[in-house]
Amino acid sequence: MRTVITALLLNIFCLAQAQLIIDGRHTAYDSLTNTMLATVPEALFGQSAQLSVGLAEGYAACTVDGEAVSDSCVFSDIEALKGYHILLTDTMGNTVSRRLEFTFLPIICLSGNFSNDYLHTLVLFSDPAARQTDTLAADVKWRGGTTNTPDKHKRNYKIKLDADTTLLGLRNDNNWILDAGQPDVFRLRNRIAMDIWNSMATPPYYADQEPKARNGVSGRLVEVFLDDDYRGFYNLSEAMDRKQMKLKKIDKQTGEIRGCLYKGVTWSRTQMFNSIDDYDNNEETLFGFEVKYPDLQDSDTTDWSPLVAACNFSVESADEDFRDHIADYFDMPVVMDYNIFFNVVNAVDNAGKNMYWAIYDKTQTQRLTPTPWDLDATLGQRWGGQLVRETDEGLCTSPDYRLDYETMTSYRHFRDNFNDYIGKMNTRYRQLRQPGQPLHTDSLLAVVSHYYRMVKNSGAAAREQAKWSGDSDVWGDTIDFDREYAYICNWISQRMTFIDATELPLFYKSSYFDELDVSAPTANGRPDDAIRDLSGRIVATGPSTALKPGVYIRGGRKIIIKKF
Repeated sequence: MRTVITALLLNIFCLAQAQLIIDGRHTAYDSLTNTMLATVPEALFGQSAQLSVGLAEGYAACTVDGEAVSDSCVFSDIEALKGYHILLTDTMGNTVSRRLEFTFLPIICLSGNFSNDYLHTLVLFSDPAARQTDTLAADVKWRGGTTNTPDKHKRNYKIKLDADTTLLGLRNDNNWILDAGQPDVFRLRNRIAMDIWNSMATPPYYADQEPKARNGVSGRLVEVFLDDDYRGFYNLSEAMDRKQMKLKKIDKQTGEIRGCLYKGVTWSRTQMFNSIDDYDNNEETLFGFEVKYPDLQDSDTTDWSPLVAACNFSVESADEDFRDHIADYFDMPVVMDYNIFFNVVNAVDNAGKNMYWAIYDKTQTQRLTPTPWDLDATLGQRWGGQLVRETDEGLCTSPDYRLDYETMTSYRHFRDNFNDYIGKMNTRYRQLRQPGQPLHTDSLLAVVSHYYRMVKNSGAAAREQAKWSGDSDVWGDTIDFDREYAYICNWISQRMTFIDATELPLFYKSSYFDELDVSAPTANGRPDDAIRDLSGRIVATGPSTALKPGVYIRGGRKIIIKKF
């Protein structure tokens, strides 16, 4: 039955999307602007090129700028946003008028009425490097947390192809993400910050055994259409999962669990590696964490014990034991890199939450390797829903902002400087700051410039601005890529100058850790109902009406107190 449905979908989808085929690839159509978009190699921009032109079944004739076309056409002076007038005549003699533009970004066309549940559909994938459009069967749904609420418009998508496929030189897999950059008025911070992490992160401790293991994800920019609606440009991203980090699979013969992967999904004291009194291996969540492998679809049970052991050791071990054995629980070179990265990009939403923790093979060691996720709230941007140019206390994203929270593991290192952790971290930072290294200012700016030029020169930035400026997704703000590019470049330059003049880690004051409430959570690890600031200090135990504007944590979740 699924094969029959797929065939019907293909017929309907192609009639809607592929009225015109240029250089072997289907054009995509946006009914709001009456514009077709075709993708060609970037090398053709700035040139005139003779390209093949084909018509979909049901169409008989085509003209381009008034000239009849048989099987090819010379498109003069191809450049971003330049329009060509297209007339299409069907076999019944009906004529429609269209505008045609070119991009050099790949194009993905989706079709369907999507929701939080998977829908089987087709994905049309046009790569400018290949003279064809691939039709891929897939299950597609919305994805995300705060970005996936009823009032959101530019959705993120999770795509599970029916077969493993290599897209745009990324990994061979069936599991893909279309990241909208929804809470980011530059749309690119997540991709930029992840590229910075990928360039600087030390390989995980088991890299000798698994040289292809990667504790970060790669992605490529694409332009996306939903039926006949242009949805903007997206980051087509690999997923962070067992396969990406090459974690050991469950032993098929014995059922023994080996590799483990956990994700911080909500704010809680436990995520900061506070102690845990109890856990249930039949549950997929644990006090702010969610198990990603093995989940209960992979196995009858999962295994929380390595994570629980690391949490309890972080809090309860004596100083000498902590100093001598912390590396048995954590992949310390990667943890150190994460602490540096966290400070450099000002990752205000990535301490505990929006992190993965992986164990390669717990039968060898239960050591946890961290990797970041959902990096929109970086480089001068606040976490979902806050404009970057506001200056409310507690939400500051200025270049000299001192981050005011970390995990328990880092807390103890920073408080007591075990094994000269602070000195080693600053030495590592200075190495990464050398010319040609990932954290040199020129290197950081080059990553930002690369993506800025890409969306500007392809025309995607202008299309994104026209589509989404003023939308409630961006709080009615204007999407202005020139403005944001200048803002981010200036922010990076000032941030790095500030860090160079300040010893890592960056915190408000030296007494910060001593004031931190690090007592065990109540009710077997469950967060209590007290209202805390982002440093963990209790600021209220009753109604929040007397609190000043800012971000707080209550019951493991963030709450925002706004000005009225």
